[in-house]
Amino acid sequence: MNRLLFLVLIFCSLISSGQMYKRKKMPLVDLNGSFKMKHFYISPGLTFMNPNFIKKRIDTMARGRIGINMQVGMYKIFKGGGNIFNYADYGIGYKKYSGSEFINIKNIFKQHYISLDYNINSIYQLTSKNFFQSSIGANLDWKFAEKQKENILPNNTNSVLLSIHLKFGFGIKYQNRLFIIPTIETPILNLTKWENGKSTYGIFNSRYRPFVICLKFLWLKRPSKRDCPPVKLNSEDKARYQNNYMQ
Repeated sequence: MNRLLFLVLIFCSLISSGQMYKRKKMPLVDLNGSFKMKHFYISPGLTFMNPNFIKKRIDTMARGRIGINMQVGMYKIFKGGGNIFNYADYGIGYKKYSGSEFINIKNIFKQHYISLDYNINSIYQLTSKNFFQSSIGANLDWKFAEKQKENILPNNTNSVLLSIHLKFGFGIKYQNRLFIIPTIETPILNLTKWENGKSTYGIFNSRYRPFVICLKFLWLKRPSKRDCPPVKLNSEDKARYQNNYMQ
């Protein structure tokens, strides 16, 4: 957790320096009707369960393992680009958490989840093409499968996880309509009863901090002709239009 707080402080200092020059940069998104304010995204990535050292059990050796993550969803830019928060996103995905613990024998867990995710995001522009993103959100995860070695199931896991998480990213505007945003996410508060509000997950005799590292691909969409509101003309403009274009 101390390392996480250190990273947050570095992130905030970079934000402060970036905000000083924000007005000199070209806007990342044209909010004058060139693009729709909502569209879809995809976000593939990896997971890692970082074990916490438990002083009471010095004979316990826990290790994290790499899993996979895949999410698809929608985003919506707030009216006028927002103020503190600039856009929201929500999606559904699959994630795998995996790790091991050694006490006399080695126990390996592999947990598979269907995940619902919602975030509100703040953008801190650095250049015309780059920005930092900070997000706070919630995830609801349902464990639909679990595999283990030596036929020993973790005795303190639950089939449903509900967490509040923080997410940080560095965005790249690639071409005019595509944004690529590498992000890292970790929970800050678990709301399920068995975790008692902790931000790590208890599995076997150890506790693990989940990290979700993703690469979000977010597309802007141009409005279609149906999305353009009709232009209201007064009688003089209407007559001029008919004389010029209707003959």
